[in-house]
Amino acid sequence: MDFIKIKDLEVYANHGLFEEENKLGQKFLISAEIGMSFRDCAIEKNLDRSIDYGKLSHELYDLFKNETEDLIETLAYKMTKFIFDNYEIAETVDLTIKKPWAPINLPLDTASVRCNKKRRDYYIGIGTNLGDREAYIKSALEKMEEAGLRVLEKASIIETKAWGKTDQGDFLNTVVKVSSFEDPHDLLHILQKIEIDLDRVRHEKWGARTIDLDILFIDREIHYTDELIVPHPYIAEREFVLESLNELMPNYFHPILNKKISRLYKEVKDES
Repeated sequence: MDFIKIKDLEVYANHGLFEEENKLGQKFLISAEIGMSFRDCAIEKNLDRSIDYGKLSHELYDLFKNETEDLIETLAYKMTKFIFDNYEIAETVDLTIKKPWAPINLPLDTASVRCNKKRRDYYIGIGTNLGDREAYIKSALEKMEEAGLRVLEKASIIETKAWGKTDQGDFLNTVVKVSSFEDPHDLLHILQKIEIDLDRVRHEKWGARTIDLDILFIDREIHYTDELIVPHPYIAEREFVLESLNELMPNYFHPILNKKISRLYKEVKDES
């Protein structure tokens, strides 16, 4: 991976929890390291295929100067989001804000915060079997976009019988591919909030629901925590999930089972 770096961009601005900081202002130093590929830019000799670090420096300066925030953590997140939102070529962003005049009454060189993110592709399963099912799917997609998730691809919506707990209404199901710089657990919390906003009530396992949003895959990463297991543990057993995944990514290899989605789909269909 190639990198563009901006180091210690000096900005005088009014940020901080204390009244004096907001009134008098102080010095901040901004550094950013952006991971990307120079190949197209280098071969075509076209700056539009890269990131103009002069232009970006002015953008970060103006963004930092023209807003007032209590926490530099908020500023670090906003500036990281700005880079990802405005520069599609950016694959990673490592941004640091230093606060050399931090009012802590102790000898120190500087206090700082750092935001280190990378762009990932997430595959999210969507299911619903209560109320206006089509409307719930549409609303879930709209709320994903509002939360900063960029929907790249959508599988067809299919109607299927309930899985796991079969004495309930039929489901509408689909899978979407989204791009996001949010870390996996943060994205999980975003999806859980969308479920709550769309009237999801968790009263029994595999029960009826207005909307269900499951993280199926994250690139080729494996996550195993008390809160999040990816790849989703039931992918290989659910024909309706594999049907949608097969539409979007038949040649993707399951990172644990080491089988193509197309093969897993065929196997589960042969068993049904």
